[in-house]
Amino acid sequence: PEREQGLGSGSGSGSGLGSGSGSARPQPPEPSLLHFLVCPLSKRPLRYEEATNELINEELGIAYPIIDGIPNMVPEAARRTHKKPPAEGSEQP
Repeated sequence: PEREQGLGSGSGSGSGLGSGSGSARPQPPEPSLLHFLVCPLSKRPLRYEEATNELINEELGIAYPIIDGIPNMVPEAARRTHKKPPAEGSEQP
């Protein structure tokens, strides 16, 4: 029962676990944290996309999912938003 953590304090009463309301609408991340989050690969700022509930890296063309209000910033969890970054296909011998 004493499972309260310092992260996410002030986000309301629901933890997102077993609350029953998680399927109605995806829970966005805490807005004040978005300013501090950067892509672990490029170290560049990320853009929050409300429609997909993801953090987007436009430069690399990848999107990190947000699950129960918690961004999953593990590179293996990211999905590609477009096929290849322009720099990859323009190599010259």
